[in-house]
Amino acid sequence: MSLSNRAALLLIVAAAVAIPSASAQPAASKAQAAMSQAAQQGKYTFVLFYKQNDPATSTMNTTLQQSLAKYANVAVLTFVQVADPSEQALVAKYDVARAPMPMCVAIAPNGAMTGIFAQQLQAQHVANAIVTPTMMQVMRALQDNKLAFVTVHGSGNPVVPASLREFQSDPHFSARMVSLSMNAADPAEARFVAEMEVDPRTPGTHLSLLAPPGVLVGKFAANTPKATIAAALAEAGKCCDDPNCKHHQQPGQQQPTQGNNQAATQRAPAR
Repeated sequence: MSLSNRAALLLIVAAAVAIPSASAQPAASKAQAAMSQAAQQGKYTFVLFYKQNDPATSTMNTTLQQSLAKYANVAVLTFVQVADPSEQALVAKYDVARAPMPMCVAIAPNGAMTGIFAQQLQAQHVANAIVTPTMMQVMRALQDNKLAFVTVHGSGNPVVPASLREFQSDPHFSARMVSLSMNAADPAEARFVAEMEVDPRTPGTHLSLLAPPGVLVGKFAANTPKATIAAALAEAGKCCDDPNCKHHQQPGQQQPTQGNNQAATQRAPAR
């Protein structure tokens, strides 16, 4: 599968760079209560935001009802009228007050947004928004503006890459990364394995690294040095915003000093 298809898969991540953390809130609204209950049950919530019950809203509702009938054990549907005072917290959280209506937002049990569909919706959209367990966690990490390190185990003995342990112990990365693990032959992860272009028959272990908003930085063998992965991250412009960071330096290049701000600016990775 092409890189453009992978980008389409993670398109929703670009629309939600970060999900606000929970804070003290008034009593839950009807939609919030439905979402909370669904999350506790390990289910997705499809939220239909609408302004009025016009033909477009009716059509989207019908498509949702029919499509979700196949996923009754893993998904629920709830509705939010965007002018309803009791639902303004959700309207603000998903920033839909001025969005084209109707709009459907698919929310995974862990809070990750796995689909945003404005005005029109097809059954395939619903199916695509129900993702694999690891995809769900990756999308949440990226939406939280974190790096996602996914250790993919093949048919051989599972190995924890030494480079991953080094990243986890590095203060430069530890607070802004999530480490996940999956088996390439797991049927529940077949879609994610295909999207990441992983051969499930491969015996070894490798490390896939994804960065916000949905960039596949690369796939690395288990024995790849940390410095090599960090360099790839910097080359992709996803390491950090500090031009003096050692990971931005080419081999043999000195780090810019305080008195060399122009050089530092020139070395800043392209965004």
